Amino acid sequence: MKFYGRYDTIPKENDSNTYIYQQDFGFLRDDGLLVIAPVGSTTDGASVPRFLWRMFGHPLFGDNKEWGSPHDALYRKAAIIIDTTHKLSSDPSVMFFSWREQSSKCFIHQTCLDKKFADDTLLQAMKTCGESWIKQKLVYRAVRLFGRGWWSSKS
Repeated sequence: MKFYGRYDTIPKENDSNTYIYQQDFGFLRDDGLLVIAPVGSTTDGASVPRFLWRMFGHPLFGDNKEWGSPHDALYRKAAIIIDTTHKLSSDPSVMFFSWREQSSKCFIHQTCLDKKFADDTLLQAMKTCGESWIKQKLVYRAVRLFGRGWWSSKS
């Protein structure tokens, strides 16, 4: 599990809790699926409920912003998902930097994935960032419980 690219965002006009990616930012899951938040997509820090901000900090500061990235891209239906284990794939870092030129056979359509996939991606990303197990469990439970409306509104 690994992140690719550089997390680079700017605040969205008239919305201090949403940021816009200025370049692609990706996360490689343990199953070989590369989840990319493409340039121009938005993030709000995994829609972590505000009551958890007091315990763990603002979701767009520190490492929080990195682990929220693939989750937000999936929830917003903006993610590019590449199967790096496909026989036409190459090294994940090559795939990340050249995904626009890759064969469509390497891509997975987002409609094939569910909310649990997005939430599990969040958990894997939090582990990669070295977050404590208590933070992982609390944030994961919160998005599982409270993210249902957000997921439904974008499906």
